[in-house]
Amino acid sequence: MITILIKELTTSISVKIFEGGEFPRVRTASSLSHFRRIFREEQAHFKALGLKTRIERENAGMFGSLRWYEIAPLVEE
Repeated sequence: MITILIKELTTSISVKIFEGGEFPRVRTASSLSHFRRIFREEQAHFKALGLKTRIERENAGMFGSLRWYEIAPLVEE
């Protein structure tokens, strides 16, 4: 299972993707629209490979405009 860690900072959102290697891949977004694009790309990639993902979150509310109800539609079962 792939773990996607969403870490909110005051000016950006860090998306860490743990695929089982030594270090995670990290992508950073400075806007909510860029975060959505990153998240959709990663979800599509793992869905095409037939892998399931788990979402975790750190520093919730620090970015200010990211809410769980906005993340939920991006997660595909």
